[in-house]
Amino acid sequence: MMLSPRRIIGGGGPGGKGGDVILKVSHHPSDLSRYHNTAKFVAEDGDRGDYNNRHGKCGKDIILEVPKGTIVAEENGEILCDLCEDEQQFTVCRGGKGGEGNFKKFYKLPPKEGEEKSIILDYRIPADVAMIGFANNGKTALFNKLTGKNYKVADYPFTTRSCVWAHCEHKYRLFMLMDNPSLKVSETKESDENNWFLKHIFRAKVYLFVSDNPKTYKAEFAALKKEIELFDEGLLEDKKIVQVLTKADLQKKLPKAKNLFCVSIENEKSLNALKDVLLKIVK
Repeated sequence: MMLSPRRIIGGGGPGGKGGDVILKVSHHPSDLSRYHNTAKFVAEDGDRGDYNNRHGKCGKDIILEVPKGTIVAEENGEILCDLCEDEQQFTVCRGGKGGEGNFKKFYKLPPKEGEEKSIILDYRIPADVAMIGFANNGKTALFNKLTGKNYKVADYPFTTRSCVWAHCEHKYRLFMLMDNPSLKVSETKESDENNWFLKHIFRAKVYLFVSDNPKTYKAEFAALKKEIELFDEGLLEDKKIVQVLTKADLQKKLPKAKNLFCVSIENEKSLNALKDVLLKIVK
């Protein structure tokens, strides 16, 4: 008589889940430079299950810290997440499910592959007010006075070479003010790459157009608006524009125009009037 082979039920436990790849907003990084030379991030694999239905250990998540204001997009440009809140997290890729062991059954299931994705990280400074103007118009001096900072001011053009930002305190409230490099007039009908920094005005609720010339300020402000439109016309949607004429104490005659603020860094009253308007808009 023939006997069939004995079927043995195993005792292997399930495998552990693979780790996730997570982006998390942190105040430690000020930009995305730490990721320039690293193109791939891989979370830890889960461990295999063991005898007597012992579960395998789950793989550790990998958490990548990014500055507040980071936009996460797919390679085709579709936005996946806008990380603009403190401690906000976004799971880019989820780890695969662990395999099933043969505890009390006659079969096993292999683990599932984890997700793999290519993304683009794009940082946009989270400022409430963006100062915009051409060269040598007192923009940085005004920024320093409003924020209490001491960034370099000089009588030659393009002293400010990168975006700087700081809090402005007024009436026990804070709003974020950003100073930009001076705009350059585009030589063609297409946007000039020298005005790359305009992408950072994206989050601002208010654009502070700055000039120091009472005779040409209208033409300057029209030119500023044109440069923004050339860079990205969407940047002007739903934005408030406040016009400022600096160095008012040095002018013989000041223009009187609606929505134009004539200020001097030596005149606290004029500065407070400007802060009142900005605070009212950004609150």
